[in-house]
Amino acid sequence: MAEQRGSAFGEVQERLNQIVDEVSAEDISLDDALKLYEEAVKLGLSACDLSEQDIEAHLAAEEESAAPSASPAESPLAAEETAENPSTFATETSSGTFDAPSAPEAPAV
Repeated sequence: MAEQRGSAFGEVQERLNQIVDEVSAEDISLDDALKLYEEAVKLGLSACDLSEQDIEAHLAAEEESAAPSASPAESPLAAEETAENPSTFATETSSGTFDAPSAPEAPAV
């Protein structure tokens, strides 16, 4: 898909270069120059769209490759933290209420 956009972008660039050459001719009529200008503006906008699509595709690919493979709950660090300090989360009692976590004890001096 990126190759298709690349070739389309190359085609747009090639046509824009042709327009520049045509407009540079001394014997071009004003009407022809305006038509070429309008075509160049449309081509420029389509080149911007192609460029934005390419950037979005690149960013999406980066996000996919940077996504963590394990969920935080499966992370060894997360398991270690909860094992060391099990009172960090409120727990539900049999009566349906929640016990708030207790304050950590001060270290003995």
